[in-house]
Amino acid sequence: MKFTEEFLRKAHKHSIFHHSEIMDSELCCCFYCQTNFDPEKILDWCDEEDPRGKTALCPNCGIDSVIGSKSGYPITAKDFIEEMYRFWFN
Repeated sequence: MKFTEEFLRKAHKHSIFHHSEIMDSELCCCFYCQTNFDPEKILDWCDEEDPRGKTALCPNCGIDSVIGSKSGYPITAKDFIEEMYRFWFN
């Protein structure tokens, strides 16, 4: 594992309650289907009543595993996205 468990857990916190961060991002990535897309492509959100903010659902697969570039994590790095997938879904 190239990235530590702590790093992956901290990155995961940017995949929930993140409406403002996502909309301020230039690019988003889903670590489930491993696709990149513009934040404007996101049409569906969950946690809409939560005061912490809405959570994006991937426009390609519908899973709530979206991280935006504004998070500061390397969302365009294939190894990072693959490790996020393995850690959270395998």
